[in-house]
Parts: sequence; C-alpha cells; structure tokens
Amino acid sequence: MPSLVVLLCAFASPLPPQEPVAAPVAPAVEVLELGEDRSIRGTVIKESGDAVFVDLGFDVVRVPRAAILRRERAGADGAQEQAREEGIWFTRRGKEQPVADVARAVGGAVVRIESPSGQGSGFLTSKDGHIVTNFHVVEGELKVDVVLYVRDGDALRTRTLREVPVLAANPAIDLALVKIEPPADVELSPVPLGDSDEVKVGAEVFAIGAPIGLDRTVSSGIVSVTDRAYEGHTMLQITVPINPGNSGGPLFDLRGAVVGVNSAGYMGLQGLNFAIPSRYVRDFLKNRSAFAIDETRSEHGVHFLPAPRRPKG
Repeated sequence: MPSLVVLLCAFASPLPPQEPVAAPVAPAVEVLELGEDRSIRGTVIKESGDAVFVDLGFDVVRVPRAAILRRERAGADGAQEQAREEGIWFTRRGKEQPVADVARAVGGAVVRIESPSGQGSGFLTSKDGHIVTNFHVVEGELKVDVVLYVRDGDALRTRTLREVPVLAANPAIDLALVKIEPPADVELSPVPLGDSDEVKVGAEVFAIGAPIGLDRTVSSGIVSVTDRAYEGHTMLQITVPINPGNSGGPLFDLRGAVVGVNSAGYMGLQGLNFAIPSRYVRDFLKNRSAFAIDETRSEHGVHFLPAPRRPKG
C-alpha cells in the first residue's frame, strides 16, 4: 500500500511551467468596393480563385472577384499593412525586408515562358492566373508554354502548362498579358504591383528570372535613374544584371512589390540595364481590352482603322 501512495504522488506532482501561448491574430477587416457607390465591409474568411467570402457579422456572403473593383484593409492604425485589389492585379504596402527574405516570399509568383522562338520570364498578378511579361517574349505567338514553380516544403517543383493563350499585347511599351487556367491542386501566389513613381535613385531592387535558362536566378542592384528616355517613353535604369531569359520578369523592391518589368540590357556592358516602370503595367492592365489579341489576324497589338475617305463631288 505505501508503494501505491508514492505512485499517486508522482502523478500528482505539478507540471513544469510552459511558455505563454500567443493569442491568434484576428483576421483583418476589409472594404471591398463594387462600383456604383456600393461596397462591402467585413472580415475575409476565405478566398478561392474566383470569389472572396466575407463575414458580415450576421451572415457570410460570396463576392465574385470579377465584381470587385478594389479592396483595402480597414485598419484603424497606420502600422497595419494596406492592401488594395483592382481587378486582375492588386497593391500591398508591407515592411522592407532583406533580399533573401523577400525573394523567398515572392519567388513562387515568377514563371518561365517558352515558345518556339525563345524563352523569357513573367509573373503572376492574380490568383486566377493572369501573367505579365514582355511583348518581345511572346511576339509572333498566340499561345505559349508556362512553367510554374510550385512550393513543396522547402523545395520548388516545376509544373508546365501547355498552349496558354496570349490575351493582350502592347508592342509600343513591350508588355503582354498571358492567362493560365490554375491547376486544381496548385494554389497560385501572385505578387502586388508597386508604385514606380515612389522609387528613388539609389533604392535597392532585385530581379528573379531565368537568364539563359538558369531557373530561379536572383540578382540585385540599385536604381540608377528613374526616368531614362528609351524609345519614346521612360524606363528605370538599373544596375541589376539583365540577360536573355530575364526579359518579362519582375523587378522587386524590398517590400516585395513589383516596381518594374525587366526588359533590356546592353550586351557586353555592365550595370546598364532597363525595366519598364510599374505605372505603365497598371495602365496596360486597366486598358487591356484596347490591346486584346485578335486571333483571326496574323499580327498582334493595336489595330487602327484608316481614316474615312473624303466624299467625292
């Protein structure tokens, strides 16, 4: 009997102190603007490729992404991250972090684009599969192949999607829009568009792409000039190495936002490369219907109708 008492006392001894468990972070309240002075304010509890589910407090509503003009976090303090969704792209202002941390966070949004005429890079702007790249990467093609990099634990595995249509192209600015159908077993991770007008000379930036086919190459540098004249418009001049295969890939700031699209570099020269400012990308996406590809015609880009003839007589 005494041995039994000892055994019970052993089980009744107090447990060692444990570290306090942090309280879960409450989901942020967001405002979804739907147009015509209509909006929804509530907590986003779930997102899918084509819809956002919002908890209004008394009910949960499903809002199609196509109906959302923009979305913005409704945080009361300025320290809260601000996000805004505008159709097939969005903005988000986060905190600056080291290149290594940001590159890991945004790397899944970068894709490789392949066609019979060559290859380049691109990046996802929406969860339903919109991809921005350079026009010269897809020039002459109505469909291309897109290689996704899907995170599998600490590694990335490739997933190739064939015959992906080119939706729109603007040869003058060297931009194109491609649209994949997201695989059912893959969750896409788009990246936000930043504001290139806020970029300062000397700011640290970096690129992710596939120069000469070397996947997942990260290269960094600074912004040398913010308004370098180039073929009729302005470009970001950067020291980030840009080589064949980098074209169409994103130029990131340290917040993880795309501030430019890597477009050109001078062969044989170092530190003299260019990126299309994100303000042109926003305008292209907003007005993509004006640059839509007509598959019935052999050429791409904008088609202008001839002026009407003057009446005779």
